[in-house]
Amino acid sequence: MYEYSIKIGMGHIGKDGLLKLGSAVDLLQNASWFQMDDDPELTGYFSSRGTGMYLTYRQMNILRLPAYGEEVTVKSWVCGCDSLFGYRSSAVYTDSGSLCIGSAAIGPFIDLQKRTPTRLPKEILHSVVIHEPLDMEVLSRRVRLPDTMESTEENIVVHKQHLDKYGHMNNARYVDIASNYVPDDFTPGMMRAEYKTAAVEGDILVPHTHRNDGGTFSVILANTSGAPYAVMEFRERLPEGQAY
Repeated sequence: MYEYSIKIGMGHIGKDGLLKLGSAVDLLQNASWFQMDDDPELTGYFSSRGTGMYLTYRQMNILRLPAYGEEVTVKSWVCGCDSLFGYRSSAVYTDSGSLCIGSAAIGPFIDLQKRTPTRLPKEILHSVVIHEPLDMEVLSRRVRLPDTMESTEENIVVHKQHLDKYGHMNNARYVDIASNYVPDDFTPGMMRAEYKTAAVEGDILVPHTHRNDGGTFSVILANTSGAPYAVMEFRERLPEGQAY
């Protein structure tokens, strides 16, 4: 398990003074990578074999978004691992220990040269320390879409500032873009993102959206032919004690 503390600053918040969803993903992502960096056997294997991990699904359950100036602690740990996939829990806590955001994430192991899935050997799998998953409701990693989506008819170009170390659009930037279309009267209590195809510099993203009667708001970030890079669903925050 890895944890770090940080004070929520101006670069983290939106016009409401609260942590932006994309910034929340940044905090969680950083903890995830720092935790992997602390595993010398795994990172040594990755480095020697040209192996990495891609994220294919993230869910965030949002109890409360921290405000500007708040001190928070971000934690991340591995809660499952097989030869093809890693499973991770991450969380943002207040300085008093109350949970603000819980996250579940899944990602495959990838041969970075071939850009294809690869398997971890048993000796590496057995070296990974597994903890209990965070106690949170986790939905399917397949994000289902409504039958009808409305195109925004906007073209968003992927630039260098959007990229991660793999040369792909950073997972948090998809959330930034999708969040722009969430209505102001819609308070997300859950965000689910299924990452389909990695966008690279020069690609064009066309957002498609739909607000459902059941308290969900869907966003597809697709290419100009309609094939999705990422599919996202936002669910309105429920009263305390209710489940999705």
